[in-house]
Amino acid sequence: MLENLTYFLNGASLSFFAMGAFHMAIYARQSKSRPHYLFTICLIWMALIELKEFFLSHDAAYNYEILGPGFTFPDLFTLALLSLFFFELVMPGRITARYSLKLLSPFVLLGGAYWLGTAFEPRTVYASLPELLKDLPSFLPTVILLYTLYTVGYCLFALTRIVLYSIRYSREIAQAYSFTERIHLQWLRWMSALLAFYLLSYIIILFFSNIWFTILIYILTLTVWGILYGCILQYRIPDIIRDYWQPLPEEEPIEENPEINLAEGKGRAASLREQLQEAIVQRKLYLNPGLTIIDLACECGTNRTQLSLLLNKELGLSFRDYINHCRIQYAALPLLEDEEAGHKIEEVALLLSLIHISEP
Repeated sequence: MLENLTYFLNGASLSFFAMGAFHMAIYARQSKSRPHYLFTICLIWMALIELKEFFLSHDAAYNYEILGPGFTFPDLFTLALLSLFFFELVMPGRITARYSLKLLSPFVLLGGAYWLGTAFEPRTVYASLPELLKDLPSFLPTVILLYTLYTVGYCLFALTRIVLYSIRYSREIAQAYSFTERIHLQWLRWMSALLAFYLLSYIIILFFSNIWFTILIYILTLTVWGILYGCILQYRIPDIIRDYWQPLPEEEPIEENPEINLAEGKGRAASLREQLQEAIVQRKLYLNPGLTIIDLACECGTNRTQLSLLLNKELGLSFRDYINHCRIQYAALPLLEDEEAGHKIEEVALLLSLIHISEP
């Protein structure tokens, strides 16, 4: 009965990943989105994993193999592929072919070393980590152990980096956009839990494996990947932050009279303030719900860096806070001017506290 259930879940997983990869490949080609291409590769790899499980599960010698070429190398490599996908989500544009090769090459080298070693030593499959430790320091179990330990260390590194860059990603989005309700950010903060889930499950399975644990892994895999699949279908990369992971080039210092530079700097700042005043007060650009800091910078004849410095240093506000204050002021002004409405003093005071902003 339980064997039939595992076969059914294996077939369901294989169908899900195969159909999902086909649909995502079409979607990625239409949208030309790098995260969707990477996610397609992950789905294809998972389909191959399930196909491998489908054939090996009918082999009596397989017997829920733990530490061996059929499990260790292809299954743990899934974590590396997933990390590339998550890196691209939180660091748009970072995952190039060269960077991917740099991250994946240790996995490939260790896997190649194992298969090369099988020409000199008999291949052995271990049912648990303690069994493997007994055969050390033989070459093949040493390579398997190094591969497993490297994967665990790599995943811890990837999780840390994903969390840190997701915080930066959210901060840059908040700084660059004045209206972020349609930009999906919340799920990025917990999707790294998928990588942690796989890492934990693989660590647990190193010490024991039985049919109940296999069934649980199948169910959790379908659930988590289904949620992730639904999220990535809704995901769009905001064009404004595609290259935010890259540090801005430093401007070359101009060796001139400091007093002249100071005067010119003050003159440019004053000019930028006037242009910002015109864009906000006269043209009311803040009424555009899709306004970005780059849009406003172009209207002011400057770049996002200079505009951001002006807002942060002189007003003490981020771009989004500044634009939202302007919108509140615009919306509340008719209310405050309507003397016949008879608003309570507390309401007026609250509105005044919300719309108070220094003049640029």
